[in-house]
Amino acid sequence: MKELILCFGNPYIKEDSLAVEIGKELKKQNYNIKICSSGDEILNIKRKKIFILDVAENIKKATIIKNLDSLESKKACSAHDIDLLFFLKLLKEIGKAREIIIIGIPAKGIKKKVIKDIKSLPLNL
Repeated sequence: MKELILCFGNPYIKEDSLAVEIGKELKKQNYNIKICSSGDEILNIKRKKIFILDVAENIKKATIIKNLDSLESKKACSAHDIDLLFFLKLLKEIGKAREIIIIGIPAKGIKKKVIKDIKSLPLNL
């Protein structure tokens, strides 16, 4: 079974749309892709190893991120402030995910180059 890659982003915001665009392109290339519109969608995933594709700040090329604590999250003051990182940490905490691997991509990356960088990462997809 091919590994599932969950792609997050907002297709209507330029700085947050690249992961969705790349996800659609990878799907055409027979990768197992699910485009997600909300962080809570991952709570229904029944896999112990979860791959996430999302834009990340302050990186220049596709990067593997395994340490969730190294990521910065905004303070949640209401349910509207809950971000993807909250749900990822929740999955780990309740034991629904053994391993979470984030493929961080630069928000202002060039799609073809970022796809090439992703394919060169040691992920075994």
